[in-house]
Amino acid sequence: MARGKNPKANAKANNKAALKPVTLSLPGQGLRTVMAGEAVQMMKQQRQAGQIPLAAAIAQQISQQVPALDEPWLLLFGLLHNNGNFPALAQEAERCLTQKPKFIPALISRAAALRMQQQHGEALTLIEKALKLEPGNAEILNHLGITLKEMGRIDDALKAFNRCAALAPDNVNVIWNRADMAGQLPAAEYERCCKLAENPKLPPNQRAMAFYAVAHSDEAAGNYDQQFDHIQRGAEIKRAIVKYDHAAEIAQINRVADFYPQAFFATTERPGNERAQDSAQPIFICGLPRSGTTLTEQILSSHPLVIAGDELNDLPIETSKILRKKGIKKDFPDWAPDFSEDDFQAIADGYMNATKALQQGGFFTDKNLQNYKAVGLIRKAFPQAKIIICRRDPMDNLWGCYRQYFTDGMDFTYDLNELADIWLASDRLIRHWQDVISDLHILEYEQLTREPQQTIRGLLDYCGLEWDDACLNFHTNKRSVRTLSATQVRKPMTTARVAQWKRYEKQLSGLQEKLGLA
Repeated sequence: MARGKNPKANAKANNKAALKPVTLSLPGQGLRTVMAGEAVQMMKQQRQAGQIPLAAAIAQQISQQVPALDEPWLLLFGLLHNNGNFPALAQEAERCLTQKPKFIPALISRAAALRMQQQHGEALTLIEKALKLEPGNAEILNHLGITLKEMGRIDDALKAFNRCAALAPDNVNVIWNRADMAGQLPAAEYERCCKLAENPKLPPNQRAMAFYAVAHSDEAAGNYDQQFDHIQRGAEIKRAIVKYDHAAEIAQINRVADFYPQAFFATTERPGNERAQDSAQPIFICGLPRSGTTLTEQILSSHPLVIAGDELNDLPIETSKILRKKGIKKDFPDWAPDFSEDDFQAIADGYMNATKALQQGGFFTDKNLQNYKAVGLIRKAFPQAKIIICRRDPMDNLWGCYRQYFTDGMDFTYDLNELADIWLASDRLIRHWQDVISDLHILEYEQLTREPQQTIRGLLDYCGLEWDDACLNFHTNKRSVRTLSATQVRKPMTTARVAQWKRYEKQLSGLQEKLGLA
């Protein structure tokens, strides 16, 4: 990440700051005073040794005493971003900016943290400030493009990505970020992207990303066999580098039903969980990726009483707090019988407290991609919550997953056999939820695209919302969308992606057979 326009002056300032003393409080060592440069080396050693909390603690202490040093800030920003702790990242970046108001990494890190918290307007202001400081910085232009894309300003986003690509034509991140907007690439650019994908010197994730970007161009050109080949190449590279235990994932999904039998919900109706009518109510959207969860949220959040929460992490965070408090070391879902009604109530209370920023309307959505596993937990914590399960034809759903490069998570999407296993296991679990929990709403993607008005009316009725035409015109919704469907939900309803998998019927015959659909 760029640190400023004048590298020599910046290096000189850092060298000078490294000579200042800092006093560190270290576990088992009490207080210790060393030169800031030595403290930075200690910080790096702990980071390399995997002692992340200690490395972060040292970095924070250095940054408090010698804020002129860059490296402690950079380590803090990186750790907080990787951990998904975006409120803390925004806070640390703001603290840095009070001392170093022109420090590009702090401007970009705070912008990224705010963007992840749906505060795109303020994020855009910070990025524009950074761009004024360094107009030719490709990294800043990439962040500008991402932010504008999520805000629905597609033309402006494409301009930003094009400017970035002109400065850094081999930047695979930029190539990928604009791939779903660029259409068919010009021949020279397509050839360059193919060479990047084939370049063994590039990191594997960069090569995989390049293959998926090329595939977008293939699709736009109607070269579907070539598109599939490029996706398959990218998927094989990506699957080889992800740390994913498929057997453990399937075993976990299969165990969930055992820990959430129908009898488990017999005591769910708790007077203490009845919330005031004027307080916001969560709407939980559940389903596999590419099953229509983002489209469902876009429709609901077009209603004046609904605010989109996107992929919230607050439910697992609040659950983890209870696990730590009770000293429970079990993995999900094995700890479910160890939770009391008071524990589920505490999860609900903590969740509502953490999501206050989303509660200006009557309702807000939560579409964490793990929600489909957590339907039992959701019903126990929120007996009155609305729970929507998005369903889609399995072949279209899994092809939608396979054709997509995910920047993190979703590690099961790079192998067709593993995708089939996930669908079969998740299908069994969803059918279990339907058997043991009443008042779930199943939303079929095909019905939604075929009969939008009738289906949306049923969705709103389930949520206790009156009809609003804005829900039918969801594509005009100006909200920011952070998911990979950001460009798709800006377009009117279409059946174009129904049965799209049949373009690749030959290549997907094995998947079809494994699902029992051949």
